Amino acid sequence: MTTGRVEVTAADIARFAEVKPTAVSNWRKRHNDFPQPVGGTDRSPRFDLAEVEEWLGRQGKARRIAVAERLWQSFESARVGSAAEDALALTGLLLFHLHRHPGTQSPHDKAGMVQLMERAEHTFAEAPGGTVGSLGELLSPLQYELGARLLSLLVTATEAAAADGARATFDDLCARFLHQGSRSSLAATPRELADLMVTLAGAPTDGAVLDASCGSGTFLLAAADAGATRVQGQELSHSLALFAALRLAFRNTDPAATAVSFDVHTGDFLRRPAFRSGRAAAVVGHPPFADRNWGHEELVDHVSWEYGFPPRGESELAWIQQTLAHAAPGAPVVLLLPPAVAFRPSGRRIRQELLRRGALRAVLSLPAGYAAHYALALQIWVLRRPELGELPPAHVLMTDTGNEQDPRSMIQDLWVRYVAAADDASSFLERPGVARSVPVMDLLDDDVDLTPRRHLPQPAALGVSAETLDAARTTVDETLRALRSSLPTVGALPDLPDLTESARAGIRVATVAELAKSGVVVLRRPTHVMRQRPIGDVRRGQTVSASPPIPGPGQALFLTARDVVTGRSPSEVGPAPDDPVQHQPVRAGDILLPVTARSVVARVATTEDAGAYPEATLHHILVANTDILDPWYLAGFLSSAEGAHQAASTTSSLGSHTRLDPRRVRVPLFPIERQRAYGEAFRAVADFSRLLRTAHEMGQDLAKDATEAVAWALHSRGGTEHGLPLDAQTDVAR
Repeated sequence: MTTGRVEVTAADIARFAEVKPTAVSNWRKRHNDFPQPVGGTDRSPRFDLAEVEEWLGRQGKARRIAVAERLWQSFESARVGSAAEDALALTGLLLFHLHRHPGTQSPHDKAGMVQLMERAEHTFAEAPGGTVGSLGELLSPLQYELGARLLSLLVTATEAAAADGARATFDDLCARFLHQGSRSSLAATPRELADLMVTLAGAPTDGAVLDASCGSGTFLLAAADAGATRVQGQELSHSLALFAALRLAFRNTDPAATAVSFDVHTGDFLRRPAFRSGRAAAVVGHPPFADRNWGHEELVDHVSWEYGFPPRGESELAWIQQTLAHAAPGAPVVLLLPPAVAFRPSGRRIRQELLRRGALRAVLSLPAGYAAHYALALQIWVLRRPELGELPPAHVLMTDTGNEQDPRSMIQDLWVRYVAAADDASSFLERPGVARSVPVMDLLDDDVDLTPRRHLPQPAALGVSAETLDAARTTVDETLRALRSSLPTVGALPDLPDLTESARAGIRVATVAELAKSGVVVLRRPTHVMRQRPIGDVRRGQTVSASPPIPGPGQALFLTARDVVTGRSPSEVGPAPDDPVQHQPVRAGDILLPVTARSVVARVATTEDAGAYPEATLHHILVANTDILDPWYLAGFLSSAEGAHQAASTTSSLGSHTRLDPRRVRVPLFPIERQRAYGEAFRAVADFSRLLRTAHEMGQDLAKDATEAVAWALHSRGGTEHGLPLDAQTDVAR
């Protein structure tokens, strides 16, 4: 009996064979015996894994595919005919049984697998730490309609468990599933974000920590690892609830971990909460966003609407109130929410009541994209169920960490200082543009807009003194004098020939591709490497003159195409590449050219650039023989109108950007002494351009600081607070 076909894409095949995807495309064209597609589309065909593995073996192009990789491909194939969460939950259930009963033999027929899965149910029902009632609830809906693909997945899972261990197999499968992001219906919260939110909740060790939309169980695991002894979860999806319980059950079998009591239920938390209200020692979670079907009509008279009945489009405010109702008096509630909850007009009355009654303690804005699968700058709301008779706090912590690459330590530090200053808000030292303890009365206006950025003083407006502006003006004056003295004069430039006619003048011309074949230059095009966000406050349309920071352990600096065009230092950091063949660091004297650009700029790397890695949007040109070709001469010619015209592709453009191919550029090979003279001229022009850009940036900064100082003084009492006295402002303006 067949156990079902496992399908793979061309990209999967390339990964198995350790080649580029283009090689797989060439194999399909050149080899008539290459396996034919068995699914997918013409643009994205899918192939039978067994046939591909056999063909690769015949060609000697790959070893036998690892069983862990085969399991993932089986999972990808099984999800075609069933929900991914269903396939994952069943596989996890089987792996938990194999973990508790190693050496179990796997049947290859449907009837035998059904019997094995029934034994797996009994094993899970006895999972250490699990509440028997909830485990039975998770298992009761299971029906083993094992199609061929699902049966193949379970068989492969037993093989992977035998080879790598059931626990390691389950962890690898979980990691891949949670990493796939938008391909899954699950918007998984990154573990580091869950750890941060559990820390903000105080990680209580007494009582239960509740996640009412627990998904895959990340928050429950974070709470358990932080010291919680009891965790509770509820999830609308039955398969995800089972998956979360399985992760907790696996954790409890780890001798190095302290076992946690867990209780996970399925169901709609707003309509039918599984746990009694007013009991949780802490509530954390990531409720669903913008849910139009949350029960607006059914829950009009719900007892949880203590702060007001949520409008139809404010499902998040319904979740806030329901979670507050389930927290014990004085217990924290920490939720991940979209930024619109802070300012939508329809929710202002509820926000007003949350402030007046002291339920809201902090709104913490995260960097855009920090939470996986969301490009928005999400917010953490820290709430607390008020105790009977207690006075509401007079201040709310507002933070905006949008410019931080990793905001965790900053938020933790700010929260600790805010809590310590609870009795004396004036002792909390605000950070302009980042954090401030805002009086509640300042928030209770007509809009009740709780967006942190709106209530934070901007750093450019505070602390700008007359001395600071005078120093900046002096620096700009010095830069302008240096700029005037460095202006290349006509006499300083060599007599340049008509390069377009150079071939007829007896000067040899060679393309960069020919120079590469002869070993004079080496052409490299780096492959993609996952990096972090740009360093500092780098936004589209801006340039930055700040020095690059020192990368952390295992990290490296990266040069981007924008760095090359704007002349700035390497601006991105990321994991150091581990492939020295595909990724080589920049050396002083190497040439960097954008792959696409609006205007062509070739840059010769300096000693400051040395050691950084070029990103995939750059051509990396190494001059191997400087006795034949001068790097500055080549860079200058590539940047010229003639060189740019030759490098520009006639068939490929991206809007106003043109794709560049330096291999086609025809370089006149003058004697090396003449090349170096031209190279020095090119270097002088490049230095002048860089100095001109620096002067422009410094002048813009000076003008902005002066404007902000004057504007801030106008809003200050007597024109003297937080900035310049009026006489100094007049002097700056003059």
